Amino acid sequence: MDAGRLNKRVKVLRLTKTADGFGGFTSSETIVHTFWCAKKTNRGEISQENGIREQRTEIELIMRQKAGNQILLSDVLQLEASDEKFRIVDMFDGLYQRFKSGASGDNAEDYFTTIKVVGI
Repeated sequence: MDAGRLNKRVKVLRLTKTADGFGGFTSSETIVHTFWCAKKTNRGEISQENGIREQRTEIELIMRQKAGNQILLSDVLQLEASDEKFRIVDMFDGLYQRFKSGASGDNAEDYFTTIKVVGI
């Protein structure tokens, strides 16, 4: 994999509890990380339920394993240039690939994580 293929920026959103000032708590989504990844669209199907049509998009995000290890299965992912949010379906670790790094074009080796997500 070329390091240049990691050209999409993804935000990792996590639910956090904050005090509301009245003795209770409120939950909100907070950006905890942003990472570079490669995006691959697998399929997008249109379904109809109760007279409402919706499109469910399934994509794969490939990122470096060090970044992928910081993501929890309960996190929500959002591509930086989009308003659509994605729920994690599955994560695969240990995809080992070579890529060219730097201006010198030296070969480097790294492990990658593939994350399958669907639109919510």
